[in-house]
Amino acid sequence: MYRSFTIKNFRCFDELTVEGMGRINLIAGKNNVGKTALLEALWVHSGTANPERALRLDRERGLGTVDSDSAINNLFFGFDDKSKIEICAQGDWGYTPRRLELSVSDRSNRQLPIETFDDEDITGQSASLDVQLEMDYFEETGVAATSRGWLTRRPPNQAAGARGGSWDFVIEEDQHPRLRILPCIFLRSGMRPNNVQNARRFSNLEIKGDHERVLQVMQEIEPDLKRLTVLAPGGQSRIYADVGLKRLIPIQLMGDGMSRILSLSLAIASAPGGIVLVDEIENGIHYTVMEKVWRAIGAFARSYDVQLFATTHSYECIRAACDAFDSDEEDELRLFRIGRVNGEIRAAMYDREMMQTAFDIKLGFI
Repeated sequence: MYRSFTIKNFRCFDELTVEGMGRINLIAGKNNVGKTALLEALWVHSGTANPERALRLDRERGLGTVDSDSAINNLFFGFDDKSKIEICAQGDWGYTPRRLELSVSDRSNRQLPIETFDDEDITGQSASLDVQLEMDYFEETGVAATSRGWLTRRPPNQAAGARGGSWDFVIEEDQHPRLRILPCIFLRSGMRPNNVQNARRFSNLEIKGDHERVLQVMQEIEPDLKRLTVLAPGGQSRIYADVGLKRLIPIQLMGDGMSRILSLSLAIASAPGGIVLVDEIENGIHYTVMEKVWRAIGAFARSYDVQLFATTHSYECIRAACDAFDSDEEDELRLFRIGRVNGEIRAAMYDREMMQTAFDIKLGFI
C-alpha cells in the first residue's frame, strides 16, 4: 500500500509530494490542478518499467495521437523532454523507496515486433522505430529494470479505407521490467463501462465463488436485485440482472450509477493486494446513496486489501465519505486537496477528524 508519493517533471507537476495516504484516498480541487494527472502518475508507477502504460495515456484521455513527438512530450512538465520524469514512492513494503525514471533517449531505425498489451487490439509484424521513451525502475535493495517503448505509425489498412495509418506501441524490455508489479485498474471519467471486460471479470470471480460478494455490494444500493449472471444471447457476453421482472435485464438498463458501482466492485475484486484508480467517482451516482456506496466500497476494498484513489468534484461525495467512515477505528480515509500556492501545485492532507472540523467551520474543499 502506498504511503507517500513524489512526482517530478510529469504532466502539470514541476514537483508534487503527497504524504499520509490511507486505504481510501479522495482527491479534490478545482479544475486543471492535476487530479487526473496524479492518478496517471500512480498508474505509470505501479507498472514498474512498462512504457506501454505511459504511451497510452493521451489515447485514453481521448486525444488520439497526432504524432509520436507530441504524445511523448505531453508527459513532461512544460513539454520539455530534456529533463527526466521521476516518480518515487514509499509504502508498506518497507523502508525501501521504489523509484521510476522516464526519459527520451536516442532514436533508432531498428525493426522490432509489435506486441499486444492489456486487451489492445494491435496487429502487424514489425515497425520502424520513431521516438524512444526509456523507463528505468529502481529499488534500494538493488532491484533494477529497464525498458524502452516507441510509438510508430502503421501503414493505413487499404481494405478498410483508412487514411494516414494508425499509431501502435512497440516495446522492448530488459531485465524483467515487470518485476514486483502491483495489480492496478484505472477507471477513467467519461468512458463507458467495458461490458465484455466486466463480464470476464465477473466470470472469473464466479469460478472462485466470489461473485456473491459483488452482488452484496450492489444490493446495498438496490435491494430488489436478486441475482447477477453472465449471458451472451447475441454472441457477446454481458452481465444481466434479476430484479423480479418477467425476464432478466442487462445491467445497463438499471442506469449509469449501477453500472458504475458494478465496474468499481469488479475492479476491486480483480486487483487483490493492489490499487484501484477512479476518476470522478461520483459520476452517475445520486448524492442520496453516496454514503451507502462509500460504506459498501470501503468494506469491500478492505476485504481484498485494495487501496483506492478517487478524484471528485462533489462536496456531497466528500461529506458522504466522511459520514460513512465516522466509526472507522482504523482511520483509513484521507482527503487530499490539490491547489495552487504561489503558482505551484501543492497537496494538503486531511484525515477524517480534520475533515469533520473543516465541515463544521464550512471550509470548502473544491
